[in-house]
Order: sequence, then structure tokens, then C-alpha cells
Amino acid sequence: MLLTDARDEFLFDCECKHLAKGTIRNYKAETRFLVEFLELKQVTEVEEVKAHHIRDFMKQKQDAGSSACYVNDILKVCKTWFHYLVDEDYIEERRNPAAKVKNVRQPKTIIETFSVQEMKSLIHFYSGSDYLDVRNKTIITLLFDTGMRCNEMIQMVEEDIKRDYIVVKHGKGNKERVVPKSPTLSKQLLKYLYVRESYFNGKETANKNLFLSKTGKPLTDEIVARMLKRAAKEVGVSPSVRVSPHTCRHTFAQMQLKNGLDLYSLSRLMGHVNISITQRYLLGIKDKDIVDKGNQTSPLMNL
Repeated sequence: MLLTDARDEFLFDCECKHLAKGTIRNYKAETRFLVEFLELKQVTEVEEVKAHHIRDFMKQKQDAGSSACYVNDILKVCKTWFHYLVDEDYIEERRNPAAKVKNVRQPKTIIETFSVQEMKSLIHFYSGSDYLDVRNKTIITLLFDTGMRCNEMIQMVEEDIKRDYIVVKHGKGNKERVVPKSPTLSKQLLKYLYVRESYFNGKETANKNLFLSKTGKPLTDEIVARMLKRAAKEVGVSPSVRVSPHTCRHTFAQMQLKNGLDLYSLSRLMGHVNISITQRYLLGIKDKDIVDKGNQTSPLMNL
């Protein structure tokens, strides 16, 4: 089977599964890079791909200056693609070349998150009463309060909001989960729904998404990121913090751990496949926070 045909079929399957647009965009790019690399090696058929070809591809990326994290992301895409080909019986499991390739060693990096004061400043930056300001404040409040992924938030509908929690229906792998919402978020959501109904009253919009643009269209990752960066620039967020919706998610995770939530429960709230992913957030917790929490949970002090 031609690699180009196998790639097209794989990407079509991803679209049929309604994977996130960002995920499909990455899959398209990384598989295209791999196919182009293999064609230069005169490899055009799926059955011709060997483990050393993928290793050579990864080494080329490393030699070009790509980070270990990025190279491992490329390998993850390769493994997903070839696993699909195994499932579809295009290749045998024992002949899966990607399965034999290991990740490159990746340095453990500390995830810089927003401080408590930065969180407060970001939440209160959009303080106006017009539709966009109320929408933006609600989005930032929701991201910090639930730890939801940006794409999950974008695809929310009003029916996902329950009395004490939110149903997340569009997590990775389309796995459904629930996340609690605080009284503060509940109050902000009620305000937003009231303002949204008033703003779109008499205007035609066929979209059911909870959060909409001023013209009634669904939001994109780029729009949310741009909105957050504007607020961060104005309130003076530390330049060491990478401002993005995902950093709100990191901040949620670290604050939950600092406040005493166990790792397993946090992993469930975050929608992680396994707890090892959640453990990365422990790296960003400072020694002082650990000591303070240890003093609170001291066996002798709690006798």
C-alpha cells in the first residue's frame, strides 16, 4: 500500500472520529514530513518502512535543532498512524516499525504557572458589562476553575452545565467526564447566559456552542489565546510564564495539588489517560509549598 494512500485514509479516519482540529492539524503536518523523508530514501510503500527509517527521521529533526519534547511528539504521531494500519490489517503487529522505536531522553522541565495575584488580575481584567467583556471573563474564570482544555471549553453547549458540575463531552478520545464548578463560576455563568440571550435576541445564529463570537460563530483556539494574551500583557504577567489557555490548565492542576487534592482524583478531573501524565505537575510545586503542606498533615500534629 502506498504511504500517501495510507496517510490519506488515516487522516480521514481521524476526521470521522471528530478529533480536535489542532490534533488533526498536527497529524497532517508530522505525517507529511515523515512521508517526504521516506520518499527521499526511496521508500514509498507501507510495507517497506523499517524501524531504522523512523529513527533516522527523528535524528534528522534533532540535528536540525528540534527539542526532545517535539521529537517525541513526532514519534507519538508515527505510533498512532502505524497502530491504525495494524488495526486495519495493512501490516502485521510484529512488523509495526514504530512499535520498536523508543522515545529520546527528555529533560524534566518545570512548568511555570500563573501566580495567585496574576490569576485574580486576569479574571478581573475584562470587567465591562458588554457581551464580549462578560464572555471573556466567563471563559477565563471557567478555565481556572475547571482545568478544562481549550477545545473542550469551545465545544461546550448550555446543556452541559449542571447544578454543581459541568459535563465534558469532548475530551481527548471523546471520553466523557465531569468537573465540579465553584459558586463563583456558577454565578458568572448565569450572568453570561443572561447577557448572551440579550445580545443575540433577534439575531440569527444556528450555533449551539455556549461561547460564541460577536457574530454568532463558534470560537477557535486562536481567538481564546489572543484574548488571554491581551489581558496578560495589560496586567503585567511575568515574562517567564507562557501565556496560553493550557497554562490556565497547568495552574489549576498545581493549585489543586497544593490545596491537598490527591493525584488520582486530579487525574480524573483532568481527563488524563494515566496518572503518569498528571505527575508532571508535581515538578512545578516549590519546596516551601511541600513543607507547608507537610506541616499541616504531620502525623503528630493530627493525633
